Amino acid sequence: MIAQIILTLGLSVCLFYIISLGKSLPIVRIGLYLVVFAGYLFIWLPETTNIFADMVGIGRGADLIIYLWILVSLFLILKLHIKLRQQSEALTSLARHFALGQVRDEQQADSSK
Repeated sequence: MIAQIILTLGLSVCLFYIISLGKSLPIVRIGLYLVVFAGYLFIWLPETTNIFADMVGIGRGADLIIYLWILVSLFLILKLHIKLRQQSEALTSLARHFALGQVRDEQQADSSK
């Protein structure tokens, strides 16, 4: 019972964070709401995980949760990798543009002397 209360409080913090996101993509917010409410369901009615696991052909509900956690983790790692790569390319482009601008400024300064 204590673990259920602690987990519920943790999910409630996540829910308040999702609410505070405000103008983020609606599909992302809806997905996050679904995850949080599924978390509430699985915390307070843990036998439902076995029902869902049986529906998809997995032996235990705990295994289903672990498999889903792995999939979500891999998706998030991939998303972060793509975002990091985009940031790196943007930084490279900005540094290149800045460096070429300095070269042009130096060339103009040398030609005006």
